[in-house]
Amino acid sequence: MNLIVAKHTAMNALKTFISVLVVDAGVAQSILMDYSVGIVAMQIIDCIQNSDEWYQARLGIVTSSNFHKVLNKKTGRGLYMRKLAAERLTGVPEESYKNANMENGNIVEDDARNFYAMANDCIVNQVGFVKRDDDVGCSPDGLVGDDGIIEIKCPLSSTHIENIITNKMPTEYIPQVQGILWITERQWCDFVSYDSKVYTKPIHIIRVERDNEYIVNLAAHVAVFVKELKAMINMIDEGF
Repeated sequence: MNLIVAKHTAMNALKTFISVLVVDAGVAQSILMDYSVGIVAMQIIDCIQNSDEWYQARLGIVTSSNFHKVLNKKTGRGLYMRKLAAERLTGVPEESYKNANMENGNIVEDDARNFYAMANDCIVNQVGFVKRDDDVGCSPDGLVGDDGIIEIKCPLSSTHIENIITNKMPTEYIPQVQGILWITERQWCDFVSYDSKVYTKPIHIIRVERDNEYIVNLAAHVAVFVKELKAMINMIDEGF
């Protein structure tokens, strides 16, 4: 299947899926049009992740690291939508929770990236933020060649050992990883589990292929989420 046919097939599948999620045909068509326009506008913003410029670039944007919340039909989805609405209305980023292990992960991520590059004899290009359009974006841990990305996790040693034994990416990261592949239009991700304390096996790499069927589902949910987010902001702007 060539690229043009594949994109046409994916768009038809997305149209069908959105029609199931959204009963109103007019709303469904509007969502589909927004998605179609978004495909053309992807851009890479060159900045340092976690810098002020990075926070500004992702202000009010639905990001891949939060796609699991978009798919959550319970409280997480609404809370995340209100957070993004607040950022768009105030122009001020809302602080995110970070525990000590997450902070440590940010510190040693460069070590993991360098280890991966040496182990695979490749160049890992770092980017700040990738916007698929004005509403959706991601922050890849690295781009590899023309088709690949890496997603680095620096977990507790017990979790790192579990990743080695199972040799499978934990399911909680599927929305994030498939979301980055969707946004960046890439074909595979090397999921990197890294812990220097496990000195006999500090790095474990799990190859994850692009799943177009999953991405169609994800894109539809993200498109509906964005539509509802904009409706929420319009309602507040217009004073109910």
